[in-house]
Amino acid sequence: MTSALRTAYRYWTAAVFLAVLVQVGAAGYGAFYADSKADKTNALTHKAFDHGFGLHSALGYVLLIASVLLFVFALGGRLGRRSVLRALALPILVLVAIALAVAGGKHPVVGIFHPVVAFLVVGLAGFLAHSAWSPRGAASASSTAA
Repeated sequence: MTSALRTAYRYWTAAVFLAVLVQVGAAGYGAFYADSKADKTNALTHKAFDHGFGLHSALGYVLLIASVLLFVFALGGRLGRRSVLRALALPILVLVAIALAVAGGKHPVVGIFHPVVAFLVVGLAGFLAHSAWSPRGAASASSTAA
């Protein structure tokens, strides 16, 4: 069972990292969609804004669930304290990013920190995937669980 969870963790890190990259692209789509829908007075309807960022918003919640699953796989796969804590950091960062996005809707100064935390999510997701797939990371995960 532990071996199966380690394998699930390994593949799930790659899937989560890919989803995070799609999330960045969805934010870009939302921004350019909003720009293209602004009228001659640069007014943008709330409906057009929501449509442009709909994928980005929905994928944020999917990433929260996916990152919690990643943590569960790390915990069940007995990857060692350091790896499990790093896997726990990802859903925490995603949750912080979501909270900042929600709060930024009412207080734009708070929203400034949403993309900053998003950069941390990209970096950590990439680090987790790289560690899971590198020969050195896979070997150390196997040796710490033994």
